[in-house]
Amino acid sequence: MRIFKFLAFFCIVTLLPNLIIGQSISLAKPTQQQINFADWEVGAFIHYGLNPFTDQEHGDGQESPSKFNPTNLDVEQWVLTAKSMGAKYVCLTARHEGGFCLWPSKTTEYTIANSSYKDGKGDIVREFVDACRKHGLIPTLYHTAAFDANATLGKYKGDLKLPLDWMTTWGQAMGEAHRADPGLKKRLIQKQVEQMRELLTNYGPIGFMWSDHWDAKDPNGVWRAVTDLAKELQPEMVFMGPDTWVPGNETGHVVYPMWNAVHTVDGTNNTRPAANSNDMTTENNYGLLEGEVRTGHPLGEFWRVRECTTNNAFSYGGWFWHPDSIMKTYPKKHWEHLDLYYRTVGLGANTIINLPPNTEGVIPKDIADAAKALGDDIRKRFSNPIAEVKTVTKGDIVEVSWKKAREINTIVTMENIVNGQKISKYILEAFVNGKWEKLEPRNKLVGFKPYSNNPGYETIGHKKIDRVKPVITKRIRFRCLESVVKPVEIRSLSVYNCDPIVRNYASKYPYLSGVQTISESAHGGVRRDKDYEGNGIEINGKSFDKGLMICPVGSEKIGYAEFDKTEFKKAKGMKAFIGIEDMTNDNGSCVFIVEAFKYDKWEVIYKSERLTGKDDAVLINVEFPKGTDKIRLTTTDGGDNGSSDHAVWTDAQFVR
Repeated sequence: MRIFKFLAFFCIVTLLPNLIIGQSISLAKPTQQQINFADWEVGAFIHYGLNPFTDQEHGDGQESPSKFNPTNLDVEQWVLTAKSMGAKYVCLTARHEGGFCLWPSKTTEYTIANSSYKDGKGDIVREFVDACRKHGLIPTLYHTAAFDANATLGKYKGDLKLPLDWMTTWGQAMGEAHRADPGLKKRLIQKQVEQMRELLTNYGPIGFMWSDHWDAKDPNGVWRAVTDLAKELQPEMVFMGPDTWVPGNETGHVVYPMWNAVHTVDGTNNTRPAANSNDMTTENNYGLLEGEVRTGHPLGEFWRVRECTTNNAFSYGGWFWHPDSIMKTYPKKHWEHLDLYYRTVGLGANTIINLPPNTEGVIPKDIADAAKALGDDIRKRFSNPIAEVKTVTKGDIVEVSWKKAREINTIVTMENIVNGQKISKYILEAFVNGKWEKLEPRNKLVGFKPYSNNPGYETIGHKKIDRVKPVITKRIRFRCLESVVKPVEIRSLSVYNCDPIVRNYASKYPYLSGVQTISESAHGGVRRDKDYEGNGIEINGKSFDKGLMICPVGSEKIGYAEFDKTEFKKAKGMKAFIGIEDMTNDNGSCVFIVEAFKYDKWEVIYKSERLTGKDDAVLINVEFPKGTDKIRLTTTDGGDNGSSDHAVWTDAQFVR
């Protein structure tokens, strides 16, 4: 069977246009629950618990439950904020990695019952699910069976400094606890199973369970135990892992082209997706999120809806709210929020947007206002199509027409995924001056390898939103060029004329951080005038107001930003301070390169020495050669891998 599928795939990728109708190829098909989940499209993530009160992001289980004391908790405000954003579901962290339960669990004393909230009589999970149902949203929950710091450590008595650090001492302490107590594993499994039983028995139907770190290395069987229990107690619930998958980042990006069908590492639906030859994988035992970029496979056996996480895509500050003195939490710009929508939902994925409440117990006004603004804009853009076909249409060509010619710039195509994902290449065309013309895609996005920053016409899946070069017409068509099998099935095809997305930067010309790029690629996207946490940029203690953070990406270890020099004819050169931003704690190294494009080829016009995180900022002045059409700023890893991620061009500006 596997040999047949390999041969079939070889035929598919080489002879797609010539496939025979009825060819015996079996496609993975989504369940009705997975189709519903894809249709939800946008969700809201409510990260709440002890962490906002203890200045921690993950929690080490050592802080007293008495510190949990919201002064004005309002779950209805959470739900109404999510609803204003256009979310169809809301997900609450019922218990995060530290182990603190937002319901009075009988499995542990580390719960809301031992806090001052409502004198120990409160149950925020109950309040939350009731508020969701009252306002017509689907209640969903977060729980992780793999990480429970309090249940693992109890009262920590080791030598490691508290609070435990997630990236270093957290894991050390857990390992020590397991080595000291051979019976701990069995007790932990039982506790996780019973917590899942409480959540899925006492609170009515739950639409989705975010099972964080699902299929983290699982020699003890905890994930299989809770997954089987969830299917037993709530078979209609979508469970992260066997039903959905994340795209390999927390920045709100999904690969394109993208297939919902996947092969798995062991050929069953109980493990994570297997990598294709061109997929990026970083070995880890963390589970699910980091280092697992998966394109999917057109002939994969199992269907996994992609769900894009947004730790730092909608706001700065982390999953949990933190005070300014720790990690300032505030929203990104509106155009960045729109970009997030287009690069997730617009590429066929589901996105869950983080809206963290503060210590009062409410989502801060600036984040709530930004969420509503996004929802208002999406509704304005897509509520009233110029024309649409809403019935399932079989065949390679689907046409839409309307009475009077008008300008259009956006086409939304939905594939009928009930029978699997089939389309691998297509074209959109408009009838202009008596003939069909290709609609040129204008899908520029914030992207970095392997995430496309300018996707074209390849896969569709649940939905593809294509922005195109504006054209005046009264007739457009979708035409499938290549597919896995026939017949192709289109669920709907809609036409719009949407407002352009204006990227308004804090800086302006002559600063390069205020100039639009032609193309860019950087880890987490090119950052302008801010570091990763939304703070100002510093190099070896010196602060800078302006700058571009262009961080090397993936295995290529290169980041770049490319600019159209012809827009700035008077610019004769550029100057900048270059160096490694202080967040690396003096680690890291990088080489900085300036290239000029002239006479149809690139030429290196400046290359720095290897700079490290201990070096002062270096001032550079670079003259552009005559005939330069484009300028490219490139940063390359100098040998320190991840610590080079903070390479910056500060105060970079064009000079006359």
